[in-house]
Amino acid sequence: MLNKMPMPTAADITRMTYDGAEQLRREQRPGGDPSKLDFGTVPTCYNCDIPILGRKPLICSGCRSAVFCSKNCHTANWKAGRSGTQGHKLLCAKNKIHMEKVPQVQALLKQFPWGRIETDGTFAEPLVRAYHNVLGAQGFGYWCTPGGTSAHLQHPSGPSGPSGGLRVDDAKGYEHGYMLLSDKLLTDETGWKLEKRLIPRLVFELGTEPELASKTDVVDWDSWYRWRNLPKESPAALLLHYPLTVYQLLVNVLHVTGPKRNSPESRQALNVHYIGAEVELNMLPLFSELALLLPYTDIKMIFFGVAVHSIVNKAKKNSIVMKAKQNEPVYTYTSPASCGASTLSIFLHGDHESWDPRLPFLLNSKPDAIVGPNAGLTSYPAWQFVILCCHSDNTPFAVTEYAEQSAELQREAIPQIIAHALPRLHSAGMNGSELHNLTRPREYPIAFNPFQRPGQRNLGSVRLPNVPNGFTMRVVGNDQQEMVHAVSAGVPAPASDLSELLQKSEQLSLNRLD
Repeated sequence: MLNKMPMPTAADITRMTYDGAEQLRREQRPGGDPSKLDFGTVPTCYNCDIPILGRKPLICSGCRSAVFCSKNCHTANWKAGRSGTQGHKLLCAKNKIHMEKVPQVQALLKQFPWGRIETDGTFAEPLVRAYHNVLGAQGFGYWCTPGGTSAHLQHPSGPSGPSGGLRVDDAKGYEHGYMLLSDKLLTDETGWKLEKRLIPRLVFELGTEPELASKTDVVDWDSWYRWRNLPKESPAALLLHYPLTVYQLLVNVLHVTGPKRNSPESRQALNVHYIGAEVELNMLPLFSELALLLPYTDIKMIFFGVAVHSIVNKAKKNSIVMKAKQNEPVYTYTSPASCGASTLSIFLHGDHESWDPRLPFLLNSKPDAIVGPNAGLTSYPAWQFVILCCHSDNTPFAVTEYAEQSAELQREAIPQIIAHALPRLHSAGMNGSELHNLTRPREYPIAFNPFQRPGQRNLGSVRLPNVPNGFTMRVVGNDQQEMVHAVSAGVPAPASDLSELLQKSEQLSLNRLD
């Protein structure tokens, strides 16, 4: 039997990444050749998951995406996929179409001087962070991440997280939002830990604030950097894709607000529910960008999720997160008067791990929009509940997915989720008009996100565009959009709230939806 090499820990990976950054720094000096360095991902077989070392991997000639270790594995996977999944024969043609987005992903990255594209098309994002000395789990301000091979930590109540999770020794006590257990918020300097000229500041010296957002068009990273008067040398986009993606979802996907919608005489109160927050808990001040981008708007954001529940329940006296237990915002920001004097208030809902409209405060505070970054709608059962509720009462709801292919699979699954729940909803007393509203045809448009994190993820078995916050999908539009479709189809408006029916049928609780 072959001896297997031990899997590297998060500390091992961090050390290797800093070594790579130092190599890159040396090669960028006069006389060096940065192109000779390759920080691409070790290829792994799409069929058997075995790393392909010491030989050239085979790439499917049809889609140029799937990686195989041998012709035998390609043949075996052609008709029958892994663990009962679809065979590559059914995916190959679609993959070929998705691969057409590769130039867009690469062009988005190439605009930055730090935007290296490795030989396998991936982007070594940790390398850029190590180059700026902001790679690590704790003590690195907004950049703090658990590290390792998975973005998800272990679920507090189970042996593994949604994506397998990190080993406990890898995380070394790390917890999303751990900085909220202190009594001080980070400043621009202590949060970003970059040179002053590279920081997208939130506290401005007189005359240095950005132009009123309604006077310009911020539509992608290029226009945002110009609006913020920030050099492309700044790696800010590697973090700000979270708030900028929320902006994209609210403005251009759900159309519930916009930079030119409001005025000093007519301000807008906007209530946004953000589901599934994890690493974002270490960078709450960065969501202040929404207050700068949306003049004359008062934004209330409530964060939900397993990580939110966990950190709130660790709150100590005088800690920032203790405010969540007192139903107070854990972070507030007001933009300069010249930018519209917009406000942002961030709340953490720590009473429950999941979003549930039956919660008392939600019954009295319907959100104007619900957003979920990198959602994985079919990966986590709790999303089924959100899907049903938003379809029932037309709450605007949009998500992002890493890959366009993933978004398409979610879109195909939504009608199945609804159909699966119909017998129980009917038994619980849902009437005809409500059933019509829940089941009427809807569109679920998928689009390339111009505010995705720059660069392809380091995946070894496929080369499809796969990027954090890569693709947006509207699940439910705003009332006006949806009711236009309903009226044109002759469908009456919903007669009552789905949450009342759910109280009659505990089978629809978050933990039991299957």
